[in-house]
Amino acid sequence: MKLLVALAVCGAFLALFAGCEKERLMPRQSWGHFRAKVNGRNWEHTYRNAFQAVRAKEEYVDSTCKRMVIYSLLFDSGGDLEEELYFTNIPTKTGRYKIMPNRHYSCEDSTFIFSQLVAFTNFDMFRDPYEVVESEDNYLQIDQFQENGNREIKGRFNVTYVLRSPRSANSHEDTLRFTNGTFHTKILTPGKGGLL
Repeated sequence: MKLLVALAVCGAFLALFAGCEKERLMPRQSWGHFRAKVNGRNWEHTYRNAFQAVRAKEEYVDSTCKRMVIYSLLFDSGGDLEEELYFTNIPTKTGRYKIMPNRHYSCEDSTFIFSQLVAFTNFDMFRDPYEVVESEDNYLQIDQFQENGNREIKGRFNVTYVLRSPRSANSHEDTLRFTNGTFHTKILTPGKGGLL
């Protein structure tokens, strides 16, 4: 009888702990790719057996102007979000634009794109934000944008980030140089119940 009680208690604990596994932020929609060298290594392969979620979306700065946001999320093999790279204030026309540190912007900021890289630790418990180094030649080149139809956007980028706050726990260098960057994605309509 004691053996049955012990087995029942062990089973209850196992069921309790299995039910407490942290919820994963799994992508629901993704289309395209981001590729770059970071300090000479392939950025999109930072995490072994990882996957990348990529998308673009429109946002209205005010009632008179529309901009795009494009971003990439890197997940590890367990499905945990590890990095988010995003660019905001992207005009809806081809051209080369200077990348600046992330901040709030208005429609008058039509020649700058803003960006940030965030490294996550323990599934969003800690964040290490990397800011754009303004003194570098940071740019995002939009080579193609289809306003109608499939709404694809394609281009290139080079940008350097530096860790500005005390490190939480990531293993990256303090300065991350993205070179030979390319992206190809399209504007997706947000799905129900998730970020992507």
